[in-house]
Amino acid sequence: MTKDENLTKNPFREGSKAWQYLDICDIDYETGFSKLIPIEILEQYGLKTTNGGDWCRSDGPLGKYFNIDRIKNKGKISGVQLLGYKKNSFSSTISNQVRNYYKDDNCRVLAVGGKFIEIDHKDGRKDEFGLPENQKNSDFQPLHRNVNIAKRQHCKVCKSTNIRFDARRLGYSVPQWIGKEEYTGNCLGCYWYDPAEFNLKVSENYTKTR
Repeated sequence: MTKDENLTKNPFREGSKAWQYLDICDIDYETGFSKLIPIEILEQYGLKTTNGGDWCRSDGPLGKYFNIDRIKNKGKISGVQLLGYKKNSFSSTISNQVRNYYKDDNCRVLAVGGKFIEIDHKDGRKDEFGLPENQKNSDFQPLHRNVNIAKRQHCKVCKSTNIRFDARRLGYSVPQWIGKEEYTGNCLGCYWYDPAEFNLKVSENYTKTR
């Protein structure tokens, strides 16, 4: 599932289990994240699951679009949550259109421009980018070379450990603005995925007192 294909409404057949789950899980169609729905609520809606997942399997209809987190307790599913859209692997070549769009822009972290600005794939795993002719500017960002090197190192650690960068190391109050500490198939919510967006999200309710 690429960002160009993000959903705007429930794509499943009305009355099916996948449709029913999307109807109750309070999904954000922009991000692909939902609330965690405990098994007690799921069963009230006829969404009882087997240990293997049944309707919420990763290779089922719901898993075609979303990363599915099946919370387990003593080997049994105790809740189900969606953790963003799935990604497809395409060419990581950056199109000239994207390069031209950002060529005179400033670093999203240091707010400086110049010859050391590099066009960065927001997704540090570089597995979410469409063919050059289909790429979106919003999938990329301008970063100073040194910032990009730092990001690359943190993304490398995430890839080897499946633990996302903890923004509290930089003084923020939260580790990620959306999603879990564990990487589950989506970089959205990580500081390095989009520092500008991260700052915006964590400061939404900030009120200056002095």
